[in-house]
Amino acid sequence: MRLALATGRLQQPGWKWLNARGMVFGAPGGRSLLFSAQPSLEVALVRGRDIPELLQSGVVDVAIVGRDVIEESGLDLSIGESLGFGICRLVFAAPERFRPDGVERLRVATRYPALTRRWAAASGRDLDIVSLQGSVEVAPALGLADAVVDIVETGTTLRSNGLVPLEVLFESYAGLATRAGQEGTALEMVAGGAARRDGMVRAAGDA
Repeated sequence: MRLALATGRLQQPGWKWLNARGMVFGAPGGRSLLFSAQPSLEVALVRGRDIPELLQSGVVDVAIVGRDVIEESGLDLSIGESLGFGICRLVFAAPERFRPDGVERLRVATRYPALTRRWAAASGRDLDIVSLQGSVEVAPALGLADAVVDIVETGTTLRSNGLVPLEVLFESYAGLATRAGQEGTALEMVAGGAARRDGMVRAAGDA
C-alpha cells in the first residue's frame, strides 16, 4: 500500500499521527521523499495540491490531506473524519471598510476557484474570480481584487493585511482520503497500524 502525506503544514502532525499508530518510526531524514515505512507500506511526501490526481490515477492508495484540497479538486474522491489536526476555515474576507453588498459584481482573489464558484452560485453572488497561487491577502491592497476567499487558521495574516472575515464558506481538516468506493483501504491501513503498535507493546512487555 502506498500513502501520500501532504507536505507543508500537515507534514509534521501527519507524520506524528502515523508514528503513534506504528506505521512509521522516528522522523523522515535526508532529502528522500519516498519511505518504505513497513514491508507493506510506502509513504510519499508530496504537495497537497498534487494528491487528488495521484489518488485518482491510482499512484497512491490513501492520503493524509486537507479536506479543502479534495473538495476543490472536484474529482471522485472521498475523505473521512478529521484526524485532529489541520483544522481551518475557508472564508470570504474584505478590507475593513469595504461593503461588498454595495458592489454589483465583485472581484475576488482566491486559490480556490471551484469552491468559490460553488459558494457564489449558492448565494446568488456575481463574481469575477482572480485565481492566484499565493499572496492572496495582498490582492485588495494591490488593486487586483475587492475581496478574497482563502484558508484561515488563526486570522493573523488577514488582520495584518487589513482584512476581516465576513463569511465562512467551508470548514476544513486533515483526513484520510481515497478514491470513492475505496474507503475500506483507509480503514485497513489504520487497523494494520493498530495491530503493529499493539504487537510492539506486547513484545516490550514480554522482554
